[in-house]
Amino acid sequence: MDETLASSLSNLKEAIEKDPRLLRLNELDKKLNENEEVMKLAYKKDMALLRYEDMVKNFGENSKEANEAQKALHEAKYNLDIHPLVKEYNQAYKEVRHIYDMINEELFNKFK
Repeated sequence: MDETLASSLSNLKEAIEKDPRLLRLNELDKKLNENEEVMKLAYKKDMALLRYEDMVKNFGENSKEANEAQKALHEAKYNLDIHPLVKEYNQAYKEVRHIYDMINEELFNKFK
């Protein structure tokens, strides 16, 4: 690999790793993984998803059972999404995702 390119990529990697938005996202990720309330809400959402999948498999997508399970899944997902820590994480994720989208656009736009 060209030495200049390798150096530029290394500088880019270092700049990304030191970006306060990425540091904040990493901090929030750690908090999410340590928060019991968020873990319970995520578990409830996961169980609701499994139940919904089972109902669709056993009774069909338009069945009463599947519709009820879908409503429960929607409620569980909503309850997870409105948790303040999850909302904060999602906002931080969007900001970091924007960084990566800009880099991707700048580097690979020529190849589209």
